Amino acid sequence: MVKVIKRDKSLEAFKSSKISKACKGAGVPAPIADTIALMVSKNVKAKKTITSVQIKKMVLEIIAKVSSAPKKWVSYKKRK
Repeated sequence: MVKVIKRDKSLEAFKSSKISKACKGAGVPAPIADTIALMVSKNVKAKKTITSVQIKKMVLEIIAKVSSAPKKWVSYKKRK
């Protein structure tokens, strides 16, 4: 099981559903958000740990290719 090292240094189990939810909140259509979550999930499954910053970078790289959501993602994260 992959563990995510959060910004506060706590550990949490990796959940692709959180990526999908965040992408949808940033304006990415649901089918694309689910695909992004699946792609990230495949990229991290061989790791023991990954930081939330690394996950964010992966997500931004993927969505930059398919939509204008990276700017919306940043503003979505600031509102939380």
